[in-house]
Amino acid sequence: MAEPEAKASSPPPNGEEEKMEKGVVLHVQCKDFIKMPDGKLEQWLTEVSPVKLQKVFKLPTWSYAFVTVLPEHKEQFREAINGLQCRNFSITVKDGTPRKAPQEGGLEPSAKRQKIKDFPPGHVPTLKDVKDKLKNKKFGDILHKTSPLIDWSYETQLGMKQVHIKSAVRAFTKQVAQKCRDLNQPPPDWTSHEWSKGSKAPVGCACPLDAAIGTPNESLEGYRNKCEFSIGFDSSGQVECGMVLRITDDGFGRVVASCDEVPFVPQEMKRLCKALRDCARSSKFPVFERGRGWQRGFWRLVMARFSGTELLVMVQTATVSGEEKEELVSEIKAALTQDQVSLPVVSVYLQFNDEVSDAARPGAVLELIYGQPQLRMQLLGLSFDIGPLSFYQANSATCALLYGRALEWLQPEEEVTVLDVCCGVGTIGLCASRRCRKVIGIELVPEAVESAKANAALNQIENTEWMVGKAEDILPKLLQELDPNMRTSAVVDPPRPGLHSTVLRALRSCSQLSRIVYVSCNPDSLVEDVIKLTMPSENDEDPFIPVRAVAVDMFPHTLHCEMILLLERSSKVKDPRKHIAPAEGASGNEETCEA
Repeated sequence: MAEPEAKASSPPPNGEEEKMEKGVVLHVQCKDFIKMPDGKLEQWLTEVSPVKLQKVFKLPTWSYAFVTVLPEHKEQFREAINGLQCRNFSITVKDGTPRKAPQEGGLEPSAKRQKIKDFPPGHVPTLKDVKDKLKNKKFGDILHKTSPLIDWSYETQLGMKQVHIKSAVRAFTKQVAQKCRDLNQPPPDWTSHEWSKGSKAPVGCACPLDAAIGTPNESLEGYRNKCEFSIGFDSSGQVECGMVLRITDDGFGRVVASCDEVPFVPQEMKRLCKALRDCARSSKFPVFERGRGWQRGFWRLVMARFSGTELLVMVQTATVSGEEKEELVSEIKAALTQDQVSLPVVSVYLQFNDEVSDAARPGAVLELIYGQPQLRMQLLGLSFDIGPLSFYQANSATCALLYGRALEWLQPEEEVTVLDVCCGVGTIGLCASRRCRKVIGIELVPEAVESAKANAALNQIENTEWMVGKAEDILPKLLQELDPNMRTSAVVDPPRPGLHSTVLRALRSCSQLSRIVYVSCNPDSLVEDVIKLTMPSENDEDPFIPVRAVAVDMFPHTLHCEMILLLERSSKVKDPRKHIAPAEGASGNEETCEA
């Protein structure tokens, strides 16, 4: 979020500040405010505010206003208005901090305030605030590089992520309404202020938000079941196995720091890093280095998965062959599996990668050099065998809570077919299979599909079908072949870019598909997908409607936030406005401000 100008912190002139002292002054900013006269802005803020406003003060050239509320109403006002859309821009609410008057003969402060290095004490920023502050920042320690929210209490972190999800819901609510207006179409009812009020949703949101799902307190440390660690040089030039602290100025080199202080890494993985660090330091094979047009060395990175009791490890190096390969394999096995090491390693893979990037190409050589081929994980009463390249949620404790909520909203029944789009190793589909007629899973990664089939057999589940390929290639034909009399629900858990447009069209056009549960690791791409699923169309009389949303914190102390959204066909959703008394709903659509 861009830093406000210095004048935004100035107190209202001509004695207005004295009148405000009875309440708390808040600085409310939005680019579109500059187009609005003082009286019109005050009228609109009064309509959308959940609390009584004592005063609204704005000059014609300002893109901000000073709003005064009672101290006990401050947080309620901030919660409701911060992130609300006004035409094309979001509103930000911050504490009003009047600047000191210049001393006699002194100079006025600069019109542009210097960028702050730290947030004021007690101030709770949005996730976007923190992201913007961290851009181009050189971190002095790996703790704050990997866990930028560590200085806030966990309760505060959950609040920040709840606000982030609320902003996403407001964004697609606002954008659908605006796109309809641009097309000279009436916005759908669910974008109206009355709908929001009737469903008891936050102001400007089309649907209510459940309380954020957080990671249990006992799992806040060492919660990740999968981590990747780089093997490189630390700031003193010593070989280290840990996290990348920074990229060198030439854009190629990595400075690696120990992960001992990183809170989300399990203790078993920290001991694993030390074992591989010592191995690489004593090895005749040098650490991999790269530059513009050149590369040399072997040791690159290590990936580890942890079941809670056992470790699966994948070591990535540059290609070696013959006797050198045998020697390298011997070093790795000795470092990780000898009795004196006391690591719970049950599986070790060796992957070769000769690319500049550490991300190996599909089909890169991957060889099991020790132990069993897969790691067994437990989830919601089922067992899952996971390979080194399989997708699996990285926080086991919170994953169980996420899937529990997703299944609650999906409502799988005996006469319902469940589509599991982007199914990975089939975790959520297999959990749903015990309650529905059939599960059909679609996944791009062949290894994951084979794991899904094996996991179905492992759990003696027979009502599943698994298909490998791109969802945009498979889904349209699959939906056309479904029994038109069979009720269908879908759960989608796409990668960060979201769903392909072909998938969205296929889901929307399948008339027997009545419910979608969208599990998103990127609320920004979810917004774009929801718009495509819900926009009214002449050829589609029954679009989807967002019904409920919830934030899920899979990654405490970090800026990442997951989201679950329930969408249902408009014909299946009861109109919540019927529960509003006529007098309460008389003010019209108030989710946007009109000049």
